[in-house]
Amino acid sequence: SGTRTYPLKVQEDSMEPMFSKGEIIFVNPDLKWKAGDYVITNCQDRGHESALLRQVKAIGDQFMLHPLNRKYEDLPLTKHNEVAGKVVRLRKNL
Repeated sequence: SGTRTYPLKVQEDSMEPMFSKGEIIFVNPDLKWKAGDYVITNCQDRGHESALLRQVKAIGDQFMLHPLNRKYEDLPLTKHNEVAGKVVRLRKNL
């Protein structure tokens, strides 16, 4: 869905049980996201840029990046966490 949709391999366990490490997700950078959507964000951490898979949650007028795995914490969605695309599909490993 979309000419710029690209595959991305899940790199960590922060979104288990829905998204497991090693599975392939498909991301569309052109779609608008809203609260409840799963997105990829570009995150700056100590000078290193990485991609995070998270669910967007709205709390008041603030958007949070929510991991499904409880051992990780919510992060505020700020200008430092630009949304790179919306997850549009998951290919489960069987």
